[in-house]
Amino acid sequence: MKITNETLATQLNHRSIRAFAKKPIAKEQLTAIYEAARHTSTSQFLQQFSILRITDEAKRKAISEIAKQDYVGGNGELLIFLADLNRNAKIRQHLGQDIARLQTADLFFQAVNDTVLAVQNALLAAESMGLGGVVLGSINNEPKKLVSVLELPQLTYPILGLQLGHLAQSPQLKPRLPLEFTVFDDKYPADFSLAEFNDA
Repeated sequence: MKITNETLATQLNHRSIRAFAKKPIAKEQLTAIYEAARHTSTSQFLQQFSILRITDEAKRKAISEIAKQDYVGGNGELLIFLADLNRNAKIRQHLGQDIARLQTADLFFQAVNDTVLAVQNALLAAESMGLGGVVLGSINNEPKKLVSVLELPQLTYPILGLQLGHLAQSPQLKPRLPLEFTVFDDKYPADFSLAEFNDA
């Protein structure tokens, strides 16, 4: 029996949208997207991510140049998701505690995980409302320049961008690898049969 519901239908219909109509996302929709991101699973409940909504045209243009993609910063909302240990550092300092633990690779990778999960939740929320979006790894083509453009403080780092808006294109669904090549029980296979792969 095939399981289906509205959430699964939205997930299975995911397509990256790179062309958006010149129509703003409603404030209520943006708030719902932020709330979906805010309620993402988070390691140790540290909630180590923040979202920068980029409305300044000069910054949007600079980010587009960094990404080397014309549609970045065009129509739609441009959100930059940050791994953010700065906020928790300030809280600890306010409480008279040191911040040494927040300066470890372990906590940074936890922040990265929190951030990536929040991006996916935000995108799914947008798609559930009939909006489209594209995840932007290209914002990190020039990390130092991006940090400067965004005027970021210490202990923050831009992980991914997310451009959202009303669809102005309808691209085809891209094929995905079959489950037998991506899901394994107990042990990663020693070798794949290329013949089986070609037949899939």
